[in-house]
Amino acid sequence: MPLEPLLVGDEQRLRSQTGEIDDGARFRSRTFMAMKSVLVVLGVLLFPPSGVLAQPATSAEPPDVPADVEEWMRTAWGMEPQVLGVTDTHFLSSLSASERQGAFLFKQRCNTCHYSTMSTTRGAGAGLVDAASYGPPLSRTNVEGEDRERAVRRLISEGSATMPAFRYALRPEQIDSIIGYLKRVETLRPPVVDRLVELSSPSVADPVSFGETAGPLWGTVTSSSGERLEGVTVSARAPGRNVTTSVFTDSDGEYHFPPLETGRPYKVWAQAQAFEAGRAEVALREAGARRNFTLTPTADFHNQLTGSQWYAALPDGTREDRRMKEVFRAACMGCHPQNFTLISRFDEAGWRNIIDVMSRMHPYRYGTPAAAARRQPNAIMVHFRDELAAWLAKVRGPGPSPMTFTPRRPTGDSTLMIAREYDAPEPGFGLPFFNDGSTDWALGPVDFMDESKHHAMNATLDADGNVWMADMFNITRTVVRYDWRTGHATNFVLSETPDAPPANSHDIIRDAAGVVWFDMSNIGALGRINPRTGESAIIRPPEGARVGPWIGDDGRGGIWAAGATNDAKAMRYDTRTRDWTLFENPVPNASNYGMTGDGAGNGWWSTAIPRDGLMKADLETGQATFVPLPEAVNDRSDLFTAEELAVFADRLTFYGYGRPGAVAIRKPGADPRSTTFWGCSWYGGGLLKLDSRSDLEEMYPFPPEHEDGNCYETSVDEDGMVWLPFTHGDSIAKFDPGTEEWTSYYLPTIGTKTHGLQAVTVNGRTQIGMGYLGAGKVAKLEFRSREELQRLKAETRP
Repeated sequence: MPLEPLLVGDEQRLRSQTGEIDDGARFRSRTFMAMKSVLVVLGVLLFPPSGVLAQPATSAEPPDVPADVEEWMRTAWGMEPQVLGVTDTHFLSSLSASERQGAFLFKQRCNTCHYSTMSTTRGAGAGLVDAASYGPPLSRTNVEGEDRERAVRRLISEGSATMPAFRYALRPEQIDSIIGYLKRVETLRPPVVDRLVELSSPSVADPVSFGETAGPLWGTVTSSSGERLEGVTVSARAPGRNVTTSVFTDSDGEYHFPPLETGRPYKVWAQAQAFEAGRAEVALREAGARRNFTLTPTADFHNQLTGSQWYAALPDGTREDRRMKEVFRAACMGCHPQNFTLISRFDEAGWRNIIDVMSRMHPYRYGTPAAAARRQPNAIMVHFRDELAAWLAKVRGPGPSPMTFTPRRPTGDSTLMIAREYDAPEPGFGLPFFNDGSTDWALGPVDFMDESKHHAMNATLDADGNVWMADMFNITRTVVRYDWRTGHATNFVLSETPDAPPANSHDIIRDAAGVVWFDMSNIGALGRINPRTGESAIIRPPEGARVGPWIGDDGRGGIWAAGATNDAKAMRYDTRTRDWTLFENPVPNASNYGMTGDGAGNGWWSTAIPRDGLMKADLETGQATFVPLPEAVNDRSDLFTAEELAVFADRLTFYGYGRPGAVAIRKPGADPRSTTFWGCSWYGGGLLKLDSRSDLEEMYPFPPEHEDGNCYETSVDEDGMVWLPFTHGDSIAKFDPGTEEWTSYYLPTIGTKTHGLQAVTVNGRTQIGMGYLGAGKVAKLEFRSREELQRLKAETRP
């Protein structure tokens, strides 16, 4: 029986002994009758009667969109588009090519400070982000008339006392496109959620079917000089579908797609750093198709590079360069990929403006200048402000830059990955091929500050290979399932009562039994869905404890959760006995981050304040202990005086407050079949291996392509391979503990800001489920063997 959406409602029953709330044996689509009351609450939260987000409701009929866009809306949102009225997608679809470029540039260069229409899906009432922006929200009223347009154009180019000058970053025609876009912006985003509230029975889109598979799609990629190119990313997508499939050329320059759907036209494009993209449209039939590409080299390729490559390009030949490079890493790289931070060139005054603004911005609380003035400034940015601004003006300023950019392409086993990527927007938002980081790397990274993208913190795969996403900043859902073939979204709403908003989720895993688990930290509970049977539950810990935003499983049937309060920093739910075990914090007032369990049933989580280390919860003794970390691989403390190191030591977090010599493990992982613990360091440049019984530890340096670190999580597959995502490198890596060898795989999208992943077994093979927090996507990664590739090549030979 197919799985249907869930809303926990009147059918739930409470088991007081276990804290478990069960909604019955099957998901039922008719439970959406309670959705209206949920969305009424959301409408009150998100659209208060007064304030920046308030605006009159409109009865305007949505304009027509192309048929393939409408099909995508239905598939990617998981609901019938007409129920939402006029949406962000209608708006973006109505823009001209120049205006759409202006929208892209505005989101990429301006949106951090200036919200425009459609740029945010969250309101202050939801408790997630201030409705007001740091700079004034911009719309057509700012550029109406020659005088206003001239003033805005001058302000963008010349800057002001508080705004950097973009004359070194944007060409006149790019500023024209931004002005053109603003002329189309009427006001803040239409209240699409209000449209849902008006409906008595919101419509759920029927799942789309996958047609017959076509013959092979393959070809050869060469340079204009005739050289066969290895490691070229070749992507294919059928308009209307919500899945982009990407493969990589081998040492012969050949690419071979897995079976795709027949009878549909495909957009196919080939990209390699330091080359212009090649594009084609292919009508894929039963007999298959061959499409070759010839790529032309380009000298202007720095926008195509990942954040890690930008970091590697920064000069480090002098002590001062190395000092400022480390300050930049500590102060700016916790939140921002380097290719996003450095994409614009500014003079020294402009960089000072940016540092001043960013020193008072919370990662998810941008707020107004008045609110920022009340916030404690970042001590690192305050202390090094003038030095850092002068150095940034040297490396990314008006004059010649000492940065040396080096392109790369995957080789060998790194080319054996198949990537399927699915758009994961907030329902009512987005547009295929726009601002998605995949179709044209030359545009630079996507705007990860566009909060309509901030949903895909983590993802996993069920036993059938479908992708399950935890929705970090949801409005209308708790978790989402994407059909792996079509990308069709099915939204699941878990709520304590019919009148409560959907619970949000941050972390999501699949356990050894195939059950999908996720946190619902805003209500302090665990969530569970069995993809096979449709069973679901909200599971609460004992009174006084609350589940936090990180979870993991162990080898003894336990689900571990980080605690949301200081008195219970970790807790374990036994799926067999339904008992909870709580562990007190071994270090008073210590921060916590991440959670995993090992094969012995122990729990592990990270801490950064007041000490950089790990916490271990021993299941046998019932006690938690602090575990110090070894030295960082990339300790650069010798570049700073004792007084300067004290500035860094003011606080250590994973966003905005790095420290030379810190390791800072964010989300650890462990092998549930052994006592081996693994933790990749966010700042420390290496992968930690620790035996939970002997406490023997070893640090393996990251390979050179990941020298900047920024590794978020570790996951261990059934073969004992360790998998890691590199947030700013748009890549993942596999570490083989037996050979101590690394294999890196590069994602088809730049600007992913990927965080979480889980390595699971699907049909006897390791696959990866992961989220692209910055690009608004989820991905399913598979890996061929060389023998399988050779068989595919043989099938295409006459």
